[in-house]
Amino acid sequence: MANQTQIDSTTQQFLDIFDIVNNLVILKDGTASLIITVDAMNFGLLADEEQDSIMYAYAGLLNSLNYPIQIVIKSQTKDVTGYLQLLKEQEDATVNRVQQQRILKYREFVSNLIRERNVLDKKFYVVIPAQALELGIIPISGVLPGQGTTDVSTVDKSLLIEKARNILEPKKDHLIAQFARIGLYSRQLETQEIIQLFYQSYNP
Repeated sequence: MANQTQIDSTTQQFLDIFDIVNNLVILKDGTASLIITVDAMNFGLLADEEQDSIMYAYAGLLNSLNYPIQIVIKSQTKDVTGYLQLLKEQEDATVNRVQQQRILKYREFVSNLIRERNVLDKKFYVVIPAQALELGIIPISGVLPGQGTTDVSTVDKSLLIEKARNILEPKKDHLIAQFARIGLYSRQLETQEIIQLFYQSYNP
């Protein structure tokens, strides 16, 4: 019988994520980040004066930052499967023949619109990171070339989380307040939401 090579590698070994806990993403290099979700705005429907006001407020937000952020836009085709199924159930339950035909035509219209126009569902996120050096879990010499990489598994996780929250939460509160000035609702993603976000990203 031929020897079979055992495969021990898992997908997790190839990801930068070490853990997702306490509403934070902890990377293998010791970086801890929190993620804010931001609602969208129909900018094109605003009057010129309102658009100018929004742009000045956004410029003010960017100028107020003295720390790095990452803006992530996640686009995927709008999933209307559940809505189309609901329409089909309504169509089957309707006794009136005229109403049944109207629901059928509307269901076909929605289905064709999504397929032909490639309607996208866009989600907007802002990531605020705290580097391992900023968290104090590696010395300054540790960032020099040839000094090796940080092994976050050797760090006390509860201490890392506490330091990360002390650094990141004031930055989060500042950003949420700045987005509110623009008229955008924003909030921090919780642990389960972050897990779901990464799961959907790696399993589209």
